[in-house]
Amino acid sequence: MLAVIQLLVPATSSVMQVGLAIILLQAPTWVLRSTPAEEARLGMTIGPWWRGLRLGGLTMLVVFPLFLLGFHLVHTQWFEYRADWDTAHLVRWDEALEYAPPVPCGRADGATSAWLQGDGLWVVAPPRAHLALRVTSTPPISDGRVITCQPGHGAVVGAPVTATGGTFTLEAGQGVWVPLGARDAIDVHLTDGGQPVPAALLHLGANRAEADDDGGFDASRSAWWLLTYIIIHLGLVALPEEWFFRGYLQGRLDLVFGTPVRLFGVPVGWGLVLSALAFALLHPILLPGFHRLLVFFPALLFGWLRARSGNVGASILVHAGSNVLLAIVSRMYL
Repeated sequence: MLAVIQLLVPATSSVMQVGLAIILLQAPTWVLRSTPAEEARLGMTIGPWWRGLRLGGLTMLVVFPLFLLGFHLVHTQWFEYRADWDTAHLVRWDEALEYAPPVPCGRADGATSAWLQGDGLWVVAPPRAHLALRVTSTPPISDGRVITCQPGHGAVVGAPVTATGGTFTLEAGQGVWVPLGARDAIDVHLTDGGQPVPAALLHLGANRAEADDDGGFDASRSAWWLLTYIIIHLGLVALPEEWFFRGYLQGRLDLVFGTPVRLFGVPVGWGLVLSALAFALLHPILLPGFHRLLVFFPALLFGWLRARSGNVGASILVHAGSNVLLAIVSRMYL
């Protein structure tokens, strides 16, 4: 159901994450409501914080360097990316504005789409709109390129266009791409036929969120997103997912199938594999793409930590740390 809602209304993706977290946390509690002591027996506890911190920290010291080496080799040798380790890459625009919507052209609702990608602002107009766009920034922006929607090709960047008096005035159906360079903040004003574009018809970013105000929006970029990312991935991602998949599901499956195999000195069984598989199958719901199924492999590590410690404290820490590491390292390859 959550996947269907997100598919039909992409702007609800952040709400879906919160909803999924609540379900993963509350479902086991509801099932075990008559036997609350069962939670501890299944490993649905964080355990002593210092033990989780020690085991999680040691695990990251061993595993993360190996991951970084593999990531580097795959991206440089296979995908032919270039490594550029620079903290400047950690600066990013507001997440709500990042990346293109799935269908920026030919929108039946007549909405204007705007997003930030790379070092540019993209604005795509509906067919009959006569847009005028002003971008306020330091230093001022005077040059851009016309965007047109072409069947079979989507939004295509074309001829240069110059702002007159600071405003890009466009012909019917034309949008504009504006280079932002090293600017850290912009204020965008949009009109259609001289009237501010209504907020309900100004859709922002990949999730097509409506603008807060008629006629425009503002945006800034910094590295503060990383702090928010850490908090979210600890509290809304790692905690509920480990609580359910490693604490409840793996614990239940271990009771059914037993733990007849020793893996690096830790007894495990089919519960480890099946809970990791269920965890992997969940991910394409909120993050479309078959490559999301690759989380099966780190899930085996999280499950091993749960089996090793008897609780989910270390697996929560390593899970969140893995997500943060991937978010950082992904920005270092161009």
